[in-house]
Amino acid sequence: MEAIVLAGGFGTRLKTCIDNLPKPLAPIGGKPFLHYLLDYLYTNGIHRVIISTGYLAECIENTIGRTYRGMVIDYCREDSPLGTGGAIKKALGMCCGDYAVALNGDSFFDVDLFEMQKLHEKAGCPITLAAREVPWAEHSGFLTTDNGRLVGFREKGVKSSGLINGGIYFINKNVLDGVTEEKFSFEKLVLEGGYCSVGVLESNGYFIDIGIPENYHKAEAEKEFLVSKRTRKAVFLDRDGTINHDSGHLYRTEDFKFLPDADKAIAGLKKKGYLVIIVTNQAGIAKSLYKTEDVDILHGYIDSLLCEKHSVIADGYYYCPHHPEAAIEEYRTECSCRKPKPGLILKAVSDFSQIGIEIDTENSLTVGNRRSDLLAGINAGTSKNILIGSDESDAADIASAHYQTLFDLEQVL
Repeated sequence: MEAIVLAGGFGTRLKTCIDNLPKPLAPIGGKPFLHYLLDYLYTNGIHRVIISTGYLAECIENTIGRTYRGMVIDYCREDSPLGTGGAIKKALGMCCGDYAVALNGDSFFDVDLFEMQKLHEKAGCPITLAAREVPWAEHSGFLTTDNGRLVGFREKGVKSSGLINGGIYFINKNVLDGVTEEKFSFEKLVLEGGYCSVGVLESNGYFIDIGIPENYHKAEAEKEFLVSKRTRKAVFLDRDGTINHDSGHLYRTEDFKFLPDADKAIAGLKKKGYLVIIVTNQAGIAKSLYKTEDVDILHGYIDSLLCEKHSVIADGYYYCPHHPEAAIEEYRTECSCRKPKPGLILKAVSDFSQIGIEIDTENSLTVGNRRSDLLAGINAGTSKNILIGSDESDAADIASAHYQTLFDLEQVL
């Protein structure tokens, strides 16, 4: 899934609290509010985010950068204010899929996007929004629904309990193509004006709108958001000989070359909702053939190729620098991370748990071209351990399936 974050507003109400900062960068618990939104999107399977910027656009772009965790970050800048509708329409033009998730950059609503995606596809409405029951709806858009469809909307001022607009939408890419105006309000045209049918998902997830000063102070006092953990499946990929040609102790970017369609396979796995995590033994560090910095540069280069070609990046790189006969003493050890031991995979599982993603190892895959790769998966508890490549002689007996290339495997998953 791709997401659009609306981050171009002036934040007039919040100016007294965060002078000279765009509202999405308001600090909470020592980090920008936008980081919480990006963490939420990542745990919910988003692989690419388009941030719609306007006011202090460069400040947002310089703070967030071009990648965040396992997501590619792109920007859609408004040269002049386009309104919520104009900003969404412009950003949708940058999307590659049939639909995207759009959300406000100044509110947080812990909705299960996987559940919302299923409803959006099943209901058949070109737009689906997430709604929240609240005891007092004065500061939010008030909704009236019937059988899961929107039938009425008031922007603000309803002083009673009821359903409010949570500011998260699934939107078909071409639904706003018939709007001729460049600048327009999404709320007035679509929600209030009945431009098209709108499905509604009701959720009781944690909700807060930091655009209201008292809510911002509340969020700053709590210093954390109640984010539900999400369970995800992962593909743990060996590197050399699995995604790229194995030239022997590879570390130079100029020597890196993807195996046939391996880059397409990684993009396909990401877009199917899998985490793609590279796990690789790098004994060349222990043998003093290259340094950890060289490995990090190479992995950054791999991500740059994936980003340029497919607008994705890997979700993580884990490598073992140890070897029992290392030339460098600090790396001469019987470690727990050198495959076939499971340390690299277990470290990834632990790290992702810290950011709200529980990796379902039982339904995850370990893919490699050697026995040690597959044994690492077996030892870590991945039930599907798959052999890639023609050199299967030392691992065919323990592989659950064999594929000539990673692309062949991705096609059947």
